Amino acid sequence: MQRHWVMAIILASGLLAQAPPPAPPPVPAPAPEAKPTEVKAEAAPTPVPSPAPEPQPLEVKVVAAPVPEAKPFDQLRPSQRKLAYTLQRAALSAHELGYYRSHPKVLEAREALDALLKAKAEIPEKAQAALPMVEAYLLKLRANHGLYDADGKKLLLEGSWKSLQTAARAAAKTGPKGLEARLAKLKGLLFDAKVDAAAPSWAEPEVAASKGAKGKKAKAAKGPKSPDGLSEQKAITALWVRRAKDWVENTPQEVEIKGEKKTRRKADPVQTKALDDLLAWLGKDDLDLLRDPAFGWLDLRRLGAMPGAGLLAKAGDITASKAPEGAAGEWTLSPTYQPTVGDSKFGKGEEKRTVLVEVKQGPALASLAEQFAAFEKQGRSREIDLK
Repeated sequence: MQRHWVMAIILASGLLAQAPPPAPPPVPAPAPEAKPTEVKAEAAPTPVPSPAPEPQPLEVKVVAAPVPEAKPFDQLRPSQRKLAYTLQRAALSAHELGYYRSHPKVLEAREALDALLKAKAEIPEKAQAALPMVEAYLLKLRANHGLYDADGKKLLLEGSWKSLQTAARAAAKTGPKGLEARLAKLKGLLFDAKVDAAAPSWAEPEVAASKGAKGKKAKAAKGPKSPDGLSEQKAITALWVRRAKDWVENTPQEVEIKGEKKTRRKADPVQTKALDDLLAWLGKDDLDLLRDPAFGWLDLRRLGAMPGAGLLAKAGDITASKAPEGAAGEWTLSPTYQPTVGDSKFGKGEEKRTVLVEVKQGPALASLAEQFAAFEKQGRSREIDLK
């Protein structure tokens, strides 16, 4: 506002300085004795400059640096983080166990094709024609958790047996041996839509009541055979479930000591029962387990982005032989876990026992392909996955 007034005064002063002085009024003829009176023009008033505004002190605002928000996982107690890690490993192992229901040879096919891809550096470029098709097939196999899609249609390897055979032979020259023979046993399963067109049934066959042509009893049909490796994978899954029991949350509970009721902190009874029931369920006979409708829960797509927590939450449905409803969900990228181990304080003598010391949560892997590979490695291992 002051600036506007100053400019107005300066502008007005300039205009006044440019205007000519006013003409004097006509003077009547003087009397003989009178002297003429001198008329002086009034000078224009000199503009008084407005005082400059006083400088205001510069205000400096200090903005505090944003405090990084703590991750929910980091806010858990150490025992809770260890429980999350061991449950995650149990869920990964259960997912590997779930493959066996798809087909007895599904893991044999996956491992043979994986071995071929890992030998890529040993295969000349002109013999690598089948490798892109193998990569695409394995991605579909893993995404569908077996050899059949959601509609029960069998997944087939595109390309030809000849190109696959050429790649396997080329790899054998400087790389792994025996790949061609392993793949030859799976040729019909991989390329022929008529071979095992539908997923196998694990139900016992009906007993034949009729007699043979000579009056002899008809031979009883052979029942399905437990897939190779199923029992070992069951043991790995049960191992991680037992390890999870060591980190169950302690909660205040009422106990009776010498006839007096007191409160003590003990392992949460709900979580303990859920894990005990899972162990009992895994202790079933192999074929009984494969026939159980709840076997369908052993799929990471059904257990969510935090499959360990999902496995614990669904323990009641699994042990009650309740089948999952609806289609399996979509694959998601799950956070990774970074465990640290150390020597136990309770070792006997010089014997050292390695225990889980701390667990941190890391970012998810960059792609589903990387996640599949990492999860399969952890799912078939009894060891803590150290970096």
